[in-house]
Amino acid sequence: MAFRSLLVFLAFMAVLTRAPAQSSYEQITAKFFDLYKIQGGSDKAVDYIFSTNKYATSIGSQLDTLKSKLNYYISNEGQYYGYELVAKKSAGPNFILLTYLIRHDRNPMTFRFIFYKPGDKWQLQTFNFNDGMDDELQDASKASRFKENSGN
Repeated sequence: MAFRSLLVFLAFMAVLTRAPAQSSYEQITAKFFDLYKIQGGSDKAVDYIFSTNKYATSIGSQLDTLKSKLNYYISNEGQYYGYELVAKKSAGPNFILLTYLIRHDRNPMTFRFIFYKPGDKWQLQTFNFNDGMDDELQDASKASRFKENSGN
């Protein structure tokens, strides 16, 4: 009887220790920002987010360049305070663009993630960043953007 209980316990543990279910794109970005907030964690965050896409291994030197540029921006922007989702756009249920405002001491930054789900797993398709949120906000407030002035 003890042997049977042991087998049931081992079978139960095998089910619990299986690879975790694929993360949602929200969980992937949350983990990215958990890594990012650690002092010097931007490289780990970038490595993690690109690890969701098996084809990202072919962009080795480009990934190093991206990390270097991000580190340069971060070193000029000061302390990190957090992030906020400012836009979510989709082209159907399997192709999502998320835009985040990244709050640093000196200036905000913008991170954009495009996620694609070709099968049952989300993967990063595109990542970019900039420090031009001021320009974007001013552009969005131009009179030509208002419905009344769009000519419709």
